[in-house]
Amino acid sequence: MFDLPKSTEIRKPVHKKLIYSKFATELSGDKKERFDADISRIIIINEISEISVNIKAAEKVSSIFVAQVELKTKDYNDRNIILISKLFGQNLLIVLHYEEQYQLAIYETKLLKSEWNNEEDFSLKLNGLDMGTVWDNFVMQVSGISVEIGNTLVEQISLESEKEKLRKQIDDLERKARKETQSKKKFELFQQIKKYKNRLEEA
Repeated sequence: MFDLPKSTEIRKPVHKKLIYSKFATELSGDKKERFDADISRIIIINEISEISVNIKAAEKVSSIFVAQVELKTKDYNDRNIILISKLFGQNLLIVLHYEEQYQLAIYETKLLKSEWNNEEDFSLKLNGLDMGTVWDNFVMQVSGISVEIGNTLVEQISLESEKEKLRKQIDDLERKARKETQSKKKFELFQQIKKYKNRLEEA
């Protein structure tokens, strides 16, 4: 799948009972029902390691697993996908599947996702001299983030999150400004918009 080597292919179902027992607190009350409403089944489909692809392990990343998550709805809750990503204490790339479409998700300080697409439109490249750089490249492939010179991947993710927050604040303020009838308040909103746009340009 997604051009990953045949040598990495495995097929290990993950029973939801395992998730319910490990995350009993996080899935208390109706959260367990909501998890079940989102997730149909989970299967580990690839294990990328020194043995399967002849790329040496890194200090923090010895292997990367790929899990396919069959969804009952496209409008799933991110919290449920984050729980799955933390289940094994391993680096996990998640392939979300709903009807004929796929979406990739990966957790690196936050949940990062690709756009929904057809299977043939995805291609994952095993780039890197060790498993750590392979993981970093997966994060960039899934998220579309490019690391600027002088930044680490984690720093770049934080920067992109800040930009995303600023864009949302600008959109919200512009909406308010369009509805505002009092000229003084409208002017104050435009000043705030200008300040956020300047911060976005500097980021």
